[in-house]
Amino acid sequence: MQILGLCFSNAAVGVQTHHDTALVVLSYLIAVVASFTALDMTERLRTATPSSRRFWHFGAALVLGGGVWSMHFIGMLAYRTPFTVQYDAGLTIISGVVAVAGVAAGLQVLAARTTPLRILGGGALVGLGVCTMHYMGMSALRGPGDIYYRPLFFALSVLIALGASTVALWLVVTLRTATQRALAALIMAAAICGMHFTAMAGTVMVVLPEADIAGGSLVSGSLLAATIVACMALILGIALMCAYLDRRLEARSMAEAERLRAVNEDLEGVVQSRTVDLTTALAALDEQRRRAESANRAKSDFLANMSHELRTPLNAVIGFAEVMQMAGGGDGLSPRQTEAVDQIQTAGRHLLALIEEVLDFAKIESGKVSISIEAIDPQDLARGLYGSFKLAADRAQIGLKIAAADEDIAVRADHLRLKQVLSNLISNAIKYNRPGGSVQVEMRAAGDRVLLSVIDTGLGIPSHRMGELFEPFERLGREGLDVEGAGLGLALTRRLVEAMEGELRVESRENVGSTFIVDLPSATLDQVEARVAPQGAQAVVGAGPQATVLYIEDNASNIRLMRHIADALGGLDLHVAEHPVEGLELAARLGPDVILLDINLPGMDGFQVKARLEANPVTRNIPVIAISANVLAETMTRGQSSGFHGYLTKPISIGALVSAIQDATAPTFEGGALTA
Repeated sequence: MQILGLCFSNAAVGVQTHHDTALVVLSYLIAVVASFTALDMTERLRTATPSSRRFWHFGAALVLGGGVWSMHFIGMLAYRTPFTVQYDAGLTIISGVVAVAGVAAGLQVLAARTTPLRILGGGALVGLGVCTMHYMGMSALRGPGDIYYRPLFFALSVLIALGASTVALWLVVTLRTATQRALAALIMAAAICGMHFTAMAGTVMVVLPEADIAGGSLVSGSLLAATIVACMALILGIALMCAYLDRRLEARSMAEAERLRAVNEDLEGVVQSRTVDLTTALAALDEQRRRAESANRAKSDFLANMSHELRTPLNAVIGFAEVMQMAGGGDGLSPRQTEAVDQIQTAGRHLLALIEEVLDFAKIESGKVSISIEAIDPQDLARGLYGSFKLAADRAQIGLKIAAADEDIAVRADHLRLKQVLSNLISNAIKYNRPGGSVQVEMRAAGDRVLLSVIDTGLGIPSHRMGELFEPFERLGREGLDVEGAGLGLALTRRLVEAMEGELRVESRENVGSTFIVDLPSATLDQVEARVAPQGAQAVVGAGPQATVLYIEDNASNIRLMRHIADALGGLDLHVAEHPVEGLELAARLGPDVILLDINLPGMDGFQVKARLEANPVTRNIPVIAISANVLAETMTRGQSSGFHGYLTKPISIGALVSAIQDATAPTFEGGALTA
């Protein structure tokens, strides 16, 4: 039976053959060297960079394929027959190419990733390449006769080739050390030799006397041996080159690893040192933060206490002065007494302004200043300030003018804070001016900004002291002048302008005058909301509201002031409770029209008293007006959100008090019925 040019027969009888033992051993050693080198190069292939992968791929295929080819033909040289044989050069070379191509194809299957299915596929390709190489090499044999193969041995040789190749590829992806690869090379070499000599055991050489050796390019055994020696030299050269490259790469890797280890140790030392430094710095910063927070709380507590302690006596000073200024009652004051009361009132208001400046400056420094940006007509605001400063300007013989702008303008700012800024600048321009001088307020648009200028003809500022102008409590050597102030006005003004996203600039010439320019973002007039001017409640004796009032207050001076106010107004039926519990009982028994409640009370504060009043059905609907010397933002916000009908701050304005009582006692409509 003939298949693919191979003759198979179990009945064919051939000549006696045997193998040269020395050459058989040599063939095994060649298989070992080729297997070890190929395994090592294949391991390099799996871990190589993309740029060098082709080199290792080709090298491994050449070494293993060439080694198997060399082993095969050395085995053929070891094959002894009664006659001389030669080899077809073309088929011999092609068989070597087939071996190399089969190994290369099998390794390519494993190039992407290694899975059991890919190992089987790659092993099949390598095994088929080895089998093809073997039987093509047998076909290259030329002698006086034919070659037959025993089918069983043929099948067994193919199975050995497939199995050996699959195991070889599996070892490639599992073995890592040189010792493991050496043991694997011994096993692979045994499998390759096993395949070859199993196939040779099933080979039958039948001599035909009339047969002639076919023509063509034939090589003798000696030439084939020389070729094998050259091939082995190539394999050993590749192996030596790989060993050399391995040593170089390993030495370089070890040197690089040592360098990286040293660098890593240095970095670890630096990181550890920096970590310690950062930990220490963070601990210090945390401690500083805690101290700053503690200092800030202490400052807030101090300001709250100072505000309360200063406003409480000022309540009496300003309040009694205002009562004495109220006309009528048969207790008219002489001109000298009126002048004295005016001075008391003026001094009290000035002291109050200083207190408010200090509190505002502290709020800005701590970042707690409240800013509400809206569109504002600055001309309208400046005209509203004209009346406030006209009397002071006339007394100082200073001309005050609010110049009309060339066009309608509007700015984005906080109404209260912008009023405070312009008030400070106009006040300073009047105070630090000269008799017969002038103060002018001008406004103009400059792109998307608006410039508000306060121009005076005063003393000016020395150029060498311009850097100190906005420092707190700095008066630039003017402390000896008869001018009121603590040196906080400009520092506070600048911070307020910056809080409104603006800029405060100054241009000044000594003994000529100064110009302070407030630079703010512009707005459009249609964004300006109509602002209703508050109606001042000028208290007049005998014109107060008719109401029963309960005043819960523990300070004797404040109680006496409230009694004087009630007497001067004439319409208030005032009842006083000096303790919160007494006030709760009196409110329930008396049922007053309105309750005036101090916030800072002994035993329970005003907020707790308010809660008790709301919890009692008898007093729940009585309007309560809070009166407090604490003007910190958090306290006022709490007061305004706690259900008080009004929140008045000390010193009490009699006009504001009258308005609050009138508002609280005004009749309202509920469900269509008029109530009071």
